[in-house]
Amino acid sequence: METSTTKGQPVEAHGLHIKPNPEHPAMDHRGVNPMDVTSHYTAVFHAQENAVTQYFEHSQPHQLLFYISSKKAQFIETKKLQVAKYLNMRDNVGLMQLQHLFNNLHIVDDLVMSISHHLPPQRPIGWQLVSQNKNLMNLPTVGLLPSSADFRGLEHSLAATVIEFLGVACYHNDRGYFVGHILGYLFSCYYFAHLGVNYSVTPLKEAAIPNYPYQVINVAELVRLLQSLDESLKAQVYQLAIYCAQISEYAVDKRIEKMLITEVNSFNKQDLRDELSVLVQYDSNENESLFQPIKPLK
Repeated sequence: METSTTKGQPVEAHGLHIKPNPEHPAMDHRGVNPMDVTSHYTAVFHAQENAVTQYFEHSQPHQLLFYISSKKAQFIETKKLQVAKYLNMRDNVGLMQLQHLFNNLHIVDDLVMSISHHLPPQRPIGWQLVSQNKNLMNLPTVGLLPSSADFRGLEHSLAATVIEFLGVACYHNDRGYFVGHILGYLFSCYYFAHLGVNYSVTPLKEAAIPNYPYQVINVAELVRLLQSLDESLKAQVYQLAIYCAQISEYAVDKRIEKMLITEVNSFNKQDLRDELSVLVQYDSNENESLFQPIKPLK
């Protein structure tokens, strides 16, 4: 079963056991043996499990309310927004709207808390996530990477932090891998769809990720699982996904691209074409036609 735009047993009330450990070897892209990618997967997944276990079992009450908000400074989205602000000389790409969303990440915390406390019990399901051969969620990377700039650790983005509460996930080569609750499947679909990119979310086959248990699901089973979900829960996952997508690194990059287009076209081209026509002393009645852009042949 594939969903595209072209088009574990659960443990507690919060669903799957999903503590970051920045010193864990799985967090380092350097010196990873390609033959040992399986253990790298497992190490990343267990680190994500521990992060959420720590959250529910050891956090103080006030920390439960602002877990994600408190991590804003480490998100790649925050760093990219600062770059965009520096470049935003003409103030025409809507950065104030993005900043407002960043200032209200407590809404994401509230949605995560509500969803986590209402997850129906379910055995983990495995999915692979493909979107333009890019790590658009900025999931933790495993295995050797072509560049150190491609490395992502635990909780390096808003989406990667949020999805920990629905399962475990990582990125290897040209695709992401997710093992967890059916709501993680929905989150991924809603996230990529809101970005407006081509994507596919496909069930993992057996043993695609060895040493980490998950069930293989067919289309009928997927439909049944989705039918069993409370509609209000699906709605909250949708809100959570589009909030993450709206302030994602990809979304900020699109605003920076708009700045580029603005700088390329920062003057009135027609006036300059007319000025050239005058310089060559062309018939003033036909100035507009002399330097018209050339259209492709049909």
